[in-house]
Amino acid sequence: MNDLDIRAMAAASYNEAFEAVESQDNPAWALELAATSLNLWRRVGNEQNLSIGCWLYSRALSKAGAHQAAIAVANNMLSHLAAIDEPADWLVASAHEGWARALGGAMDERFESALKQALASIDAIKELADRQLIQSQISDLL
Repeated sequence: MNDLDIRAMAAASYNEAFEAVESQDNPAWALELAATSLNLWRRVGNEQNLSIGCWLYSRALSKAGAHQAAIAVANNMLSHLAAIDEPADWLVASAHEGWARALGGAMDERFESALKQALASIDAIKELADRQLIQSQISDLL
């Protein structure tokens, strides 16, 4: 299997995982798909792919009630984000949303400050469509 095939599988499993996480019908299936996608991106992806993959995996973990694991994965997401020279504004906001979500699920004392940082990052997104997307993702935390 070549890198293009792996990239296609990583993207397809990510999209399926996203739908599974959002539907909340089968948290175990959502976790499997999100982990699969992240594992594939580790083989062929860049720091942005890994940050996004960690975002979804952390989200799946949070929704499944694995809050400490969600925090650990969200921390990895922030590490991948930090390794990007000039990350897109939407990616920064998305990462901060994911960090706040993981902390909120665990009722961690850092949640309020993380939420404020996420909201400020969302406000800094230049493109309206990108800003609205991330706002829709954080709306259930408000």
